Amino acid sequence: MKAAIQELMDDHTVILRMLGVLEGMCRRLSDGGRVESVDLDSALDFIAIYADQTHHGKEEDYLFTAMERAGFPRDGGPVGMMLIEHRQGREFVQALRLAAKGLKEGSPSAAEDAMSAASGYAQLLAHHIFKENNILYPMALNAIPKEDWETMTRDFARVEAERMGPVKRAGYEALVARLETVYPPLEKGRNVARQSGACPPR
Repeated sequence: MKAAIQELMDDHTVILRMLGVLEGMCRRLSDGGRVESVDLDSALDFIAIYADQTHHGKEEDYLFTAMERAGFPRDGGPVGMMLIEHRQGREFVQALRLAAKGLKEGSPSAAEDAMSAASGYAQLLAHHIFKENNILYPMALNAIPKEDWETMTRDFARVEAERMGPVKRAGYEALVARLETVYPPLEKGRNVARQSGACPPR
């Protein structure tokens, strides 16, 4: 396993744990409970910096570019589909930001809006991660030449340093661990978001 791909898969593990947190938040709202604004804002910050700017940034700026050089079209095929799903994820996150604002302002539809956006994002990203881990990354490992992997590892390190850094990474991982205790997955030891991506129905 190339170091760059292992790094992306390690990112996925942490992101999937945050999907479990979103699942727990959905369940809390579905039961008529309260999700603390600071917790939802922290989850959104994690998604923006850890998942999107850093993780998706490494993929979009370097992995997908290397795959394009190796013959994969950027506007079609597996790379094109991953880019579409990245954009779809950002749309769900924007909807979740608006719902979070509504929750703070006491909007009567905000809880339903938050559950819909969180569920859509979790479902999309869980399936997206499965496809990357099991289909796209093996394709990349077979197609990208050795010298590109060496360069990519250095590029990933620069992205990490510029967009997050080791201290902030550790802080985000600690945040996920804390939120897991407050908004646990549906069942202990089983994260439904990882399997179906769906928040529990009302």
